[in-house]
Amino acid sequence: MEILPQVQEVLNYMKSVKVTDIEDKLQASRVFYERLNPLAGEQEAVYAVDDSHIELPDRKINIRIYRPSEKKALPAVVYFHGGGFFKGSLETHDRPLRQLANLSGVVVISVDYRLAPEYPFPHGLNDCLDATEWIMNHATALDINSHLVAVAGDSAGGALATAVAGRLNKIVCQVLIYPVTDSSFTTHSWAAFADGPVVTLKSAIELWEYYTEDKINAAPIYNDDLYSMPDAFIITAEYDPLVDEAAAYAKKLRSANVEVTEKVYPKMIHGFFQMGGIIDQGKEAIATVAGYIRYKLVK
Repeated sequence: MEILPQVQEVLNYMKSVKVTDIEDKLQASRVFYERLNPLAGEQEAVYAVDDSHIELPDRKINIRIYRPSEKKALPAVVYFHGGGFFKGSLETHDRPLRQLANLSGVVVISVDYRLAPEYPFPHGLNDCLDATEWIMNHATALDINSHLVAVAGDSAGGALATAVAGRLNKIVCQVLIYPVTDSSFTTHSWAAFADGPVVTLKSAIELWEYYTEDKINAAPIYNDDLYSMPDAFIITAEYDPLVDEAAAYAKKLRSANVEVTEKVYPKMIHGFFQMGGIIDQGKEAIATVAGYIRYKLVK
């Protein structure tokens, strides 16, 4: 495994982040993730960024809306952040989503779904489903085009995005960035990268324990009803333990006659989409996703 200089800089930064003063292990992990925000680079200005919320009968879901221009009825991407189902927030993905909105020219709406273990599966997924459905039903008020809506997510957010894509009609496409798809840990890449970098087998086993006991229904790879899925774009990283399970999911989607575009980033690590402030390929990945979104949504 060849560690590129920019990747090593990221790994060094991660080692420098200390959360030893936080006794609660779960909270320490969440704070550590938040403190990685500078890896995404400077916070870009966007035409309009609005924090809002969705009022449902039994709960409230916070969202952040990135509007790249004054144009009306733009297409939209509903985005679900990564973080192993138990960490991550509107803040952890704010910087790359600002860049995505600017580069794609579409409205990006980030969803602050509930996290495990306090809210295990399917609470977070239900938030993502209900938020996306609400967004599509309130397109006029949001000034977006209800017929041009995509879903996207990275890592655990990729699992949530593809689940939403399969359950809601009229989603145009799905963008899955190094998605979590399998809970079995039986792929070659899990053996090859069990000790990382970034994600380890030990941490992955732990996140699934936080998330659910119902791994069959929670892991996308076990879904055999994929024929109604929208087109998919799947990004993976060569040095990521998730790379093989993402490829296996892409193969399963194709077997269900879903159009799939794949892009593997050589010598990249898990999370590089959020590391564009240091890793050039992170910036390039955002631009590539933006290009795919424009191709699918901008008419």
